[in-house]
Amino acid sequence: MYALLSAAVSVCLQPLTWLLGLLVALAFCRTGKWRRRLMIAVLAVAVIFTNPWLHHAVSNAWEPAPLSLPKIDTAFGDAVVLGGFTRLYATPTDRLHLSGDANRFTQAIELYHLGKVRRLVFVSGGHTTADASLTEAELAARTAARFGVPEDAIVALGTSRNTHENAEEYRAWRRDSGGGDAPFLLVTSAFHARRAAACFRKAGMDEFIVFPTDHRSERAHPDRRLTLSNTVIPSPATMLSWGSLFREWFGLLVYRLRGWI
Repeated sequence: MYALLSAAVSVCLQPLTWLLGLLVALAFCRTGKWRRRLMIAVLAVAVIFTNPWLHHAVSNAWEPAPLSLPKIDTAFGDAVVLGGFTRLYATPTDRLHLSGDANRFTQAIELYHLGKVRRLVFVSGGHTTADASLTEAELAARTAARFGVPEDAIVALGTSRNTHENAEEYRAWRRDSGGGDAPFLLVTSAFHARRAAACFRKAGMDEFIVFPTDHRSERAHPDRRLTLSNTVIPSPATMLSWGSLFREWFGLLVYRLRGWI
């Protein structure tokens, strides 16, 4: 039920869905006044959400800037890696299948090998479709070991299903394992960093620094410059890019209403 509800919300928060809905309404509308209003709405959605410059400007304002590796001049205790970087439906399950947020995993491995963190803690209770007993955290931990991270420097926490539960599970593990109060890096995608940080602070942890990955818009991206190609000429792919931001903003609202942040 939760998966179906999440999928339905994701579809409803896509500007492409809004555009298709408006076009269907326009096709069946027979009232002149409402037809004009619908045409204006169709034009507004199409122009606004196919504008690459606008999307990059909003993304840059929302996402925290990348954290430069040379500026991490002290070794943190843990790199807490939140899930969402795995294609859990992919087979076979004897290997890791990375998704569009793959840098959560790969850059965490790099942080360890560079000596920036002493331990990798994967936190995700998402289960693979083909093997219900295999969680994303366990799959990531197994793959990290194959990438040369010692097994005693890897922890898999695989019972939490969302960011709120991720924070609670990690806090409980730190308390029960005697992990102490060492500062840690919170590794997650840049668009998700604000909600993740708020959840961990709500759980009583503030001794961390966010390490954002997978930025939707780079600071030096060509679309950051006002040009004819990225302001006047529509980009259909840009319309789909808004979905992640809208889902994240909706998630923030839900978390706030539930008292999780």
